[in-house]
Amino acid sequence: MYKKHKKIQLTCITLLITTVLSGCSMAIKHGAETGLGFTEKHILPPILTMSDVDMVCNSSNALAPMIMSTKAMGADPARMAVMLYASAGMCAESQAMNAELRYLRASKVGQVAEAQDARIEQKRWAAIAAERQYTGYQLFAEHWERKYKYKLGEECLNFQKDTDQSVYLLAMISGLQSMTNDINSGGQANVPKDIAAKVERGMRCLDNTTYWGVPRATRAVIWTLLPGSGDGKPDPFLTLQESMQIGEQKGVRLSHALNAVAAQANGDDSKIRNALRAYASSRGEGKKVDPNYRLFDQMAGQMIQSIADRYWTEHTGKRAGEEGMSHFWDDQKMAADDTLFSKAPAE
Repeated sequence: MYKKHKKIQLTCITLLITTVLSGCSMAIKHGAETGLGFTEKHILPPILTMSDVDMVCNSSNALAPMIMSTKAMGADPARMAVMLYASAGMCAESQAMNAELRYLRASKVGQVAEAQDARIEQKRWAAIAAERQYTGYQLFAEHWERKYKYKLGEECLNFQKDTDQSVYLLAMISGLQSMTNDINSGGQANVPKDIAAKVERGMRCLDNTTYWGVPRATRAVIWTLLPGSGDGKPDPFLTLQESMQIGEQKGVRLSHALNAVAAQANGDDSKIRNALRAYASSRGEGKKVDPNYRLFDQMAGQMIQSIADRYWTEHTGKRAGEEGMSHFWDDQKMAADDTLFSKAPAE
């Protein structure tokens, strides 16, 4: 009888502990989900209105570990992770760019060891950028498959909120960027090369006009980069021009950045210069900037500035100046100005 009573007591204690722990676990999960919901609703939108890309990317470096810790609590931080890892990736891209410019300058003057060191540093930062961007893309792809039972890029669904579409767009772009940065790193991040095809298909799910011409511009870039993907498709550079017009009208110039990426990959001087001039013209006085997505517009500007700096450094050994997107070193006026600065002062 005593043993039976003891057994009943142990069973009751076990049930009580299980119930309490289960309740604690549910409370922790609920708290984590509430915190993420608050962040997505009240913190993310104001961040998208900011114009300081460096501040946002540095903040993302600091916040990502904290936000990702909610995954261990049972919450799903994928939507916030896309924004955080995309922004943090831009920090690493900036470092990779600085190293690449150092490599180009050293190469021009025959500093072999300096050039080799710079190239190693560039590849390391490119790998970090690729890892961050691919992590954001991967988390969103898993979230998408878990929630909708479809793999990303396979099916188009009706989005419930505008935020859902913005996150989807950013996840797609991050996936494409992760692939290009992995190539620049020499494949250190092992990003699958089939991402480009998935992004090309997935971008068809977004309305091109609503999202600043970016969906079709992204697809057009892939048509220029991925052999065979443009077969039977419209001319990619004409598609980019059309998308840029939409982006300028709406005040988000991501299509301009994608056009510059395609021009750089093409290696045609006239295309690169036209892309830089088009962006410079789109940023003239009185041109529209969407106040709700100022950050995306500034991210585009940073991407184009990097392309301009690389282009100038390859040819002149220095970055693009204040008017380096609209005037170039061999333009008549600029050549005359350079001659003036090179003259010795009169005694």
